[in-house]
Amino acid sequence: MDTSNEPLTVLLGADSLLSQRSGIGRLTVEIARQLDISPAVDGFALLAGGRSHSREWLQGRLSQTCQPLAPLAGCGISFRQMLHRGKLELGEFSPLRHARNRLRARSLRREVGSAMVYHEPNMIPYPYDGPTVVTVNDLAWRASPEMHPPERIRWIERNLPRAMRDAASFVAVSDFTAREMNRELGIDPARIRVVREAASALFQPCTPLQAAPVLRQYGLADQSYIFSVSTLEPRKNFDGLLAAYRSLPVGLRERTPLVIAGGAGWGRVLLNVQSSIASGELRLLGYVPDEQLVALMARSAAFAFVSFYEGFGLPVVEAMASGAAVLASATTATGETAGNGALRVDPRDHDAIRDGLRLLIEDPQARERWQQAGLARAAEFSWERSFTDLLAVWCEARGQPAHG
Repeated sequence: MDTSNEPLTVLLGADSLLSQRSGIGRLTVEIARQLDISPAVDGFALLAGGRSHSREWLQGRLSQTCQPLAPLAGCGISFRQMLHRGKLELGEFSPLRHARNRLRARSLRREVGSAMVYHEPNMIPYPYDGPTVVTVNDLAWRASPEMHPPERIRWIERNLPRAMRDAASFVAVSDFTAREMNRELGIDPARIRVVREAASALFQPCTPLQAAPVLRQYGLADQSYIFSVSTLEPRKNFDGLLAAYRSLPVGLRERTPLVIAGGAGWGRVLLNVQSSIASGELRLLGYVPDEQLVALMARSAAFAFVSFYEGFGLPVVEAMASGAAVLASATTATGETAGNGALRVDPRDHDAIRDGLRLLIEDPQARERWQQAGLARAAEFSWERSFTDLLAVWCEARGQPAHG
């Protein structure tokens, strides 16, 4: 069917916004923001919990970072009415999670027109009888299955064949991930488009005065702590980071604590750390909202992200954009993302991690060089540029040339 004259409308998967936002949640938020302002998009809605929601629902999610909200009730406005209004405002349709809902999915597609593209940022899409685009963020469960919950791996592998069958196109967040998709999943490179992530505009340098309230809240001194952030799970290598940190001189550890932000994930991580916590050398902050995260990144003596495996490594870009001196893994996609903007080390080499930390803590000139290099590297990533690439993927998926 020729859809070249139909307006482009997008249904964006947003299940990642139903709980505390991690990397996929950040990706979803930034795509939604671009959808809201793009003149090339006639309308959009967010698909979460099997129901569609409006930009107002998104604002509600952004203002409540810890507790999930129940899906909003529908207001009786059809998708076609919303399309005539311009941007989609609010709609509801039956959940598409199971195959038995395909009949409703077909009805929805007839109602809104075949131009509506469903983009799932979290790899496993809902069943949808329209053009579907799937983002693959990483294949970590294939690379290191021992570092992931068995039930999660079973769920992915059970649903992956349908995702690969339903997708018109795939988006990879890095060249590394694109290669892994071809190698591990056998996806033809011609079906893969690389669209890199970027830091939100919120992530930018801040002065000691601007950061003071946040640092005071957590009992930290300006540029006198090592900072890291991620969900606490084995592949993030927090135990390796802590081991390297513990090999620093005692005096240096006493005046430069290791501070980790991130919610609890799964697996055996940071066990038997009571003595380090009691001494003040290790501080676990739990989940930290983005507004505070910026200050903690920007005013750290060093930001460390030495994960074993990443599909992109968004915290590295966010920290560089915040003006932090970054120590990052040289392996998987993290090394690709960091480029020349971070001091890169082997994540399995505790001595290299220790030496990198010590350099950034004790040498102000080296820290300044890496801060400037990081800012320059972060500037190479742009959500505006990434969204232009996504537009091309969506238009291609529905069978028309890309246009602005």
